[in-house]
Amino acid sequence: MKVAFFNDTYYPYMSGVIQAMDRFAEELQAQGHDVAIVVPGVQSASKESQHVHELFSLPIPGIEGLRIGTPLMAHGPLTISGTLDADVEVIHAHSPFVVGRMGARLAKKRKVPLVFTCHSIYPEYSDYFPVMADLAADVIREYVVDYCSVCDLILAPSPFVRTMLRKWGVKGRIEILPSGVDLESLRQFRQTLSGERPTLRNEAAEKLGIDPDAKFLLFVGRLDHRKNIGFLFRALRQVCGRFDVQLILVGDGPDRQHLQDEARQLGVLDRVHFLGKLPFERVVNWYVISDVFCFSSLSETQGLVLVEAMAAGLPVVALESPTTSWLIEPERTGLLSARSSEAFAHQILRLLDDDVLREEISQQAMSAVDAFSLKNLTKRLISFYELAQERKTRFPRLRRWRILRRIFDT
Repeated sequence: MKVAFFNDTYYPYMSGVIQAMDRFAEELQAQGHDVAIVVPGVQSASKESQHVHELFSLPIPGIEGLRIGTPLMAHGPLTISGTLDADVEVIHAHSPFVVGRMGARLAKKRKVPLVFTCHSIYPEYSDYFPVMADLAADVIREYVVDYCSVCDLILAPSPFVRTMLRKWGVKGRIEILPSGVDLESLRQFRQTLSGERPTLRNEAAEKLGIDPDAKFLLFVGRLDHRKNIGFLFRALRQVCGRFDVQLILVGDGPDRQHLQDEARQLGVLDRVHFLGKLPFERVVNWYVISDVFCFSSLSETQGLVLVEAMAAGLPVVALESPTTSWLIEPERTGLLSARSSEAFAHQILRLLDDDVLREEISQQAMSAVDAFSLKNLTKRLISFYELAQERKTRFPRLRRWRILRRIFDT
């Protein structure tokens, strides 16, 4: 099958959406399918691939790392239609905005199914428009509903997202398809590294200038206010009274400097280590040598890093939310916490105090994540493409004037 992915972000910008899209693309290709990726281009920094087609793009003022794509290709033929093979069978949009809209138009032009994965709760990003955040949230919500109305199939990465889409008024068919994790590779890494855990801990501790006997708490993700990382600093202060604890932050983002300042103000900066972006194999190193994975985000639609940590056998403590409650069976595959730093610190201490509990949760979590195998989920994705082809019966127009009226009438 020939599939074209459309998305409004790509490397060097990092996000779970990009990683999820890229993993599906690679696995589709591994299973014998042809995938083209259409994204805004940054020629000097894009991931090298003959399957990636870059649009000429412009930076978005005030939003670091994000660019807005134009309908013009950065290389080769001038247009998207002239670039993609004429026999593309499915257009799969991973964003509903500028580039996703281009994908919708191409699907209509070529009379092929349009599949859309709603990776995010998009109205939450209205804080990019602080002067009119409420209005922006309403407009974004209505826009997403309109976009969904022209899709032949909508994919939601979790039941929480499907519930939200229904609440907004989306009427189309919605199927659940989590983003997959390469469990096979991750488990191979873990098996190889497990025997070297003491050595790896000593090496990591030496590089950071800390005691290798300290307890390592790990966070992996974008350093963004939506991840609620400052909450971890407050929990860390309470755990420090019992153990020598170090908080490892793997990832980067626009809030790095702010978080460093906040850690300093809370008096824990000497226990917080900002490692920046790391390649996957080095992230797995930290999964293997750490003691507890800490997840404080309340805005996740899935939380792939939770699945990775669980697959690596690293016990998880997470704030309770619709997403974490879906992924984690409390007291069995991880620990969920109420939304207070005291409660979160208590759950961390339970794991640090009880080796038996930590090992039980580790073993059960590793078994529970089989449902997130990238290989198996990609096979389900193909079945959804086939379903979309069967359902392809109409090509309604993308509505635009109703949204504009809402802006100007307010």
